Amino acid sequence: MKFKIYNGPLEAFNKYIPIKNKNSLTSVVYTMDFYLKGNDIKLSPFKSLIIYSDEYSAVQEHFIEGFVNYIFLYAEFLNFEEVYVQNPPKKITEQLRNHKDIVLEFKEYSYKRLTVNRLGQIKEKFDSIVFGQEHVKYEILQSLYPLTNGKSNKPKVIMLYGPPGVGKTETAKLFNQILNGKKLFRKQLSMFHNDNIYSYIFGDKVFSFAKDLTERETNVLLLDEFDKAHPLFYSAFYEMFDEGVFEDKFYKVKLDDAIIFCTSNYQSEKEIKERLGTALYSRFDNVIPYKELSNPAKIRILEKAYEEELMKFKKDERSYLESQGILDKMEKVINQFENARDIQKNLIKVLSYPLVEKL
Repeated sequence: MKFKIYNGPLEAFNKYIPIKNKNSLTSVVYTMDFYLKGNDIKLSPFKSLIIYSDEYSAVQEHFIEGFVNYIFLYAEFLNFEEVYVQNPPKKITEQLRNHKDIVLEFKEYSYKRLTVNRLGQIKEKFDSIVFGQEHVKYEILQSLYPLTNGKSNKPKVIMLYGPPGVGKTETAKLFNQILNGKKLFRKQLSMFHNDNIYSYIFGDKVFSFAKDLTERETNVLLLDEFDKAHPLFYSAFYEMFDEGVFEDKFYKVKLDDAIIFCTSNYQSEKEIKERLGTALYSRFDNVIPYKELSNPAKIRILEKAYEEELMKFKKDERSYLESQGILDKMEKVINQFENARDIQKNLIKVLSYPLVEKL
């Protein structure tokens, strides 16, 4: 029997599998359980069995342990000819490799590489997205330029640190937009404190960091609020940052050519070294500070936010709000706002106030 293994995101897997004459593992397992209880099989004939990565969590552990035997048993009754498998755990892959009656075909999702042209686009757009951090642009571009030569697969890992709301997350979003245009792979490490998160990092077949990595749509990763994670979890990133490999007891993921941004509110490199330790600190390709926003930078953020928020109102509401001179009024007190989040939050309230008064 032929097994076609696909490692990559769901959207790409759906394009890889046949359009017709197929059925899913969930449907087949339900049908076979029904049959083994003495009922007739009621399932239209099909050629291809499709196994989605989310279906592993729905079956018992013994099914994973005896995966190949179960599939051959099902094929004997249902006569399908081939199996498409998305992101199989290591136990399943090992069984497939060791079975003499299986023809294996592997397909890896191809993530877009950073090119000189894309790096140029980022340079051109950076100042219109991230305000008041011109020094950051050149630091990052210099650090990532080696990825454009295609001769090294090691990921680039960059720590962005400084006050909140000054453009660190927007930086990662910009790189992702230019490089990939799909959903940014973003994890809030401030959540990594309880027992469930321990399983998430170090291995769980249902809910795991490694599984999420196999299904990511982009090669730009954002580990947000890196400073707020429990120190226990930092050791999990050593090999990932150093070799571009993340492995737990179920999955092994390669992160060739990935761009990994870590954000934090640390105030200095000295603090980063003390808090993270030399072993982890040395694995960053660059550690880049973000400054407090100047008033001109805050005004640019306000102007951009004003345009975006205004478009969320109806046409007649926009006309009325524009007549209120809200932008000019807020610019005069711009020094009262600390960062981009503060500006956005207050702008929304100020825009709503005149409309509420009219009710």
